[in-house]
Amino acid sequence: MRQRKVKNLEEKYAKYEEFLVYHPEACKGNWQERVRKAGCTGLYLEVGCGKGKFISEMAERHPENFYIAVEGNRSVLLRAMEKIREKGLTNVVFVPDFIVDLTDWFRDEEVDGIYLNFSDPLPKNYSAKKRLTHRSKLVQYERILKDDGIVTFKTDNTGLFEFTIQEILANDMKIHELTRDLHHCEYNEDNIMTEYEAKFSTLGENIKRVKFGRREGRKKMADTSFAAYNGRTVPKEDKIFGISGRAKAAIAAKGKENVINATIGALLDDEGKLIVLSSVDEAVKSLTPAEYAEYAPIAGTPAFKEAIVKAALGDYQPKGYVGVVASPGGTGSLRNAIANYSCPGDKFLTHDWHWTTYKNIAMEMGRDEETFDMFDAEGNFNLEDFEYKVNKLLRIQDRLVIIINTPANNPTGYSLSDEDWDGVIRVLNSTDPAKKVALVADVAYIDFAGDEKEVRSFLPKLEELNSNILPMLAYSASKTFTFYGCRCAATICLAKTEEVRDEFVRVLSFSARASWSNCPRGPQEVIAKIYNNPELLAKVDEERAGFRNMLLSRGHAFEEEAAKVGLKMVPFRGGFFCSVPCEDPDAVSKKLEEADVFVVPFTKGVRVSIASISEAKCRKLPKLILEALEA
Repeated sequence: MRQRKVKNLEEKYAKYEEFLVYHPEACKGNWQERVRKAGCTGLYLEVGCGKGKFISEMAERHPENFYIAVEGNRSVLLRAMEKIREKGLTNVVFVPDFIVDLTDWFRDEEVDGIYLNFSDPLPKNYSAKKRLTHRSKLVQYERILKDDGIVTFKTDNTGLFEFTIQEILANDMKIHELTRDLHHCEYNEDNIMTEYEAKFSTLGENIKRVKFGRREGRKKMADTSFAAYNGRTVPKEDKIFGISGRAKAAIAAKGKENVINATIGALLDDEGKLIVLSSVDEAVKSLTPAEYAEYAPIAGTPAFKEAIVKAALGDYQPKGYVGVVASPGGTGSLRNAIANYSCPGDKFLTHDWHWTTYKNIAMEMGRDEETFDMFDAEGNFNLEDFEYKVNKLLRIQDRLVIIINTPANNPTGYSLSDEDWDGVIRVLNSTDPAKKVALVADVAYIDFAGDEKEVRSFLPKLEELNSNILPMLAYSASKTFTFYGCRCAATICLAKTEEVRDEFVRVLSFSARASWSNCPRGPQEVIAKIYNNPELLAKVDEERAGFRNMLLSRGHAFEEEAAKVGLKMVPFRGGFFCSVPCEDPDAVSKKLEEADVFVVPFTKGVRVSIASISEAKCRKLPKLILEALEA
């Protein structure tokens, strides 16, 4: 909106000299003196204060803070100063100028917080560098902010908001809060509206807000790192494979009989040798060069897609439309789901007991994680907390990806019952139909969870979901068919319409092409061969049933010994793992390593891979864990 020029502006400005700072560069490093004189402790900056509605209310609400308001339009700024005088506030000063480089006005780590409210979107591409959220500006904000300082950005402009999110991530900064509908979420409780905000909100525009700041260790990394971390925290080593590597070294030095390596989720026999289904080995060895060397279609070969649906769904025949896109392992399936059914800056939802790689996958694409408590006080599925977190996220996001790892959860071995699934579906069907939800069932361990028909009893229930909820399966043939290194999996959607199915295949194929291009053809041919040969399929099923029983025996042995020694564990129902809750999983894991016992610390406790140790070691382990806990 064009502002009228105010007559006799200089004369009017002379009346507000006590509020004005004409040379902010002269105050660099000395702002705290003004803060103390005003009887304040915090120092905050608003860039582009407009007519001052926000800054005047903020200063009135927080007299303990000192505020610097910057505005280059002097006519507009006059209105802001009038508001401050009317309220009798002494904790605000104004800089009548446009910012060029804030590091000229402030020393490093001098400011507690920065507000950017309804900045000019400057929509032309050639103007991108002038936007207040361009990465060149973010570098300035990061320098002048204290370690825990926060930038708060609000806008009605969708394009500017999405640009800002990408710039935040590109600058390795951390998002603390994000919403694309501020006025209809819990974050609105502390919100102070600006003049523009009130106007746009009345017109029905969604107000977007993001709070972000310096990532921990970012300053040090900026001086030493060549890599662009893009909002990620990258550990020095992979936790699981790092511990597994130390376990293998211990076995080489001390002998396998003197070491317990309960780390990797792969089937090993009692002697520690990798188990591969002989039927699968037979199919692998029958491959011709053309069957393993030729490129596969991006979404997978037709025969593979048909076979993988049979493998994942079993006897279940969906009424709707099934979409399939191949992926290199279940990790690829989950990546594709998060990449295409959430937005940068969004959080996905999963249970607190979960495979830690979920969060890594999300960080790669500028997303974050929210968890709900998987178990209530009685050890049952916590539907109440699930409902609370779903509703919380859908108040601040338009889209939500939910990952539920069942049956045979990694790391606990827990499986949702049909009653649990009824509750999940009821909660999701009560959500706002304007919101889009992708429900991803991570079924990586489904064929080692129990009876192959019973563990799939939840699948027909997915058809009860409303049309704004898209159910998907992340199915790992690598695990089910024991050829882990071949990386063979698929993302499968159960869509209500042909249009949704076709879109699913199109967008996931696009992401696949840009990530891994084509999945290996050889494993796809193996799966197709198995399902085209009834005798071979029967042999696969028979062998797998035997190993499934072996896993159940190991899990129950661990359970029995845990009960005997008084070790609390998470309910186990099947699969590759058991888990023990504890306060400091890393410390417990390190203590166990001293005794040549290797387990994996997760957020809520330590994970034991019963897939990789004998029943005898499963019986021995609970006492050793209890001793480590007590130590």
